[in-house]
Amino acid sequence: MDKAIILLNTKFKHLQIEEIERIASDYQIKFQDEVSKADFEKVEIMYGWNKAYTPKDLTKFTQLKWIQAASAGVDYLPKEITQNPQVQITNMSGVHAVPITESVFGYLLATGRQLFTSQMNQATFQWIRPAHESYFSLKEKTLLIYGTGNIGQEIARIGQAFNMKTIGINTNGRSIEYFEESLSMSDSLAAVEKADFIVSTLPATDQTHHYFNIEWFSHLKSTALFVNIGRGQTVDEEAIASALTKGQFAGAYLDVFHTEPLPETSKLWQIDNLLITPHITGHIAHFANETFPIFKQNLESYINTGKLSRNIVAKNKGY
Repeated sequence: MDKAIILLNTKFKHLQIEEIERIASDYQIKFQDEVSKADFEKVEIMYGWNKAYTPKDLTKFTQLKWIQAASAGVDYLPKEITQNPQVQITNMSGVHAVPITESVFGYLLATGRQLFTSQMNQATFQWIRPAHESYFSLKEKTLLIYGTGNIGQEIARIGQAFNMKTIGINTNGRSIEYFEESLSMSDSLAAVEKADFIVSTLPATDQTHHYFNIEWFSHLKSTALFVNIGRGQTVDEEAIASALTKGQFAGAYLDVFHTEPLPETSKLWQIDNLLITPHITGHIAHFANETFPIFKQNLESYINTGKLSRNIVAKNKGY
């Protein structure tokens, strides 16, 4: 009888492959370019995902029991997988917390210290000192964070180091470390109206789709800055384009979008008070070194006990 397959949809270092082979000696280890469609029915464990899989391909993964996503979000997985009670899903939640936090404060500090303006002036050989009132400090500003998971907590922790007031928004308003105050989603608008900076780390779910809409943007004060490093589907792009163009609030930083790459035809490209980054805030130089320990721990648990031990996705929530 053929061994069950562990299908790796991304690259691994040689030593990491040896570790997988040691832990799962009763399995075949195959990479994406090595596996045939005839092998699909023998795949039990999958690392990462291949968006090229067709609906017909999905019907062949009859023995699939576990997917270790190579990302924190899993909204890109097809419903045939996420709604299959046989398939467990784990993610890489927490791995991106530090680089994303550094990116968020990179946005804010570069703006507050007028670094973007200086860079533009340098390109045209201009020695211009922005007016004093155009600068801002993070000290004593209110930082409102939607999502109080690993990323939200790290942003709040660094925010407190800057002596900012940190407010967290989650489903039920439960208290979370590093947040001076926590509110539920339904009670958040009063805090939105007072916030200096709003950061969204929200996942893409039915409940969060276009949560940040034209009505929500109308509650921001004129000096507020909005950052989205969660999922693009949470923001109504027509609404934010309109609000920014009208000057309803000071500016935004978007790293995630409905369609990626962002189409050249998108009106977002032409908005002066918007900074677009190409879904890079979570990138780190040695990503595999950060993610492999999570997969390894789960693989050891799965082989030894049949259960997963870390970063298990709650399918009813989508994260």
